[in-house]
Amino acid sequence: MPEEKRVAVRYYQTIPKHVRIGEETYIFSVRHNISLCWVKPEHVDRMLDKKKSCCGGNKRRVFSLADEVHIRRHQFGGR
Repeated sequence: MPEEKRVAVRYYQTIPKHVRIGEETYIFSVRHNISLCWVKPEHVDRMLDKKKSCCGGNKRRVFSLADEVHIRRHQFGGR
């Protein structure tokens, strides 16, 4: 179970991802087709601001807050 006072953040691709913010390294784990990580509250804004560009050069956000359904599915599977 995550440490107290952490926020669930979801990565848009279903691959493991390492993200470094300050001295903290977050590892997004993939379970049941959801890539999720528990992030310290003070790092959430910086995480959500990260963008990635693709084909047409348009930048889009790659992280979002995970809702209860995604958290439950990541932990226990099912729908």
